[in-house]
Amino acid sequence: MIWLLDTNTIIYALKYQGGVRERINLAGLRGEQLVTSAVVAAELLYGAERSARRDENRKEVHKALSGIKPLPFTLAAAEHYARLKFHLASKGKLKGRIDLLAAAAALDVGATLVTHDGDFDPRDMPSDLKLDDWYG
Repeated sequence: MIWLLDTNTIIYALKYQGGVRERINLAGLRGEQLVTSAVVAAELLYGAERSARRDENRKEVHKALSGIKPLPFTLAAAEHYARLKFHLASKGKLKGRIDLLAAAAALDVGATLVTHDGDFDPRDMPSDLKLDDWYG
């Protein structure tokens, strides 16, 4: 099983909120693969950069990413992004670019996107996008 962790999931893990850290540990014990997208890493690093505790938060992000492999954004992921964005636009649904890029990266590697983002309504998503929420 491959789990692609989005930005909010990694932040909850860093802050020990919602039981996310425990779920990550359980996945590791089960031998499941934990990954994220390079675009998620970029968003996390941007958040650290603009924070009051820049150096400390940057170190925390790098430490978290050392155990979660950031995947490059490939041309195949770009194809998934275009299809996903068109699918949602045709339904009148708009999502943030980073969220869609993370979802496209999950589709690219056949991973389940782990997110606590309420905008990811499974009824609006293509059937091949697998979603899970580890918060709570």
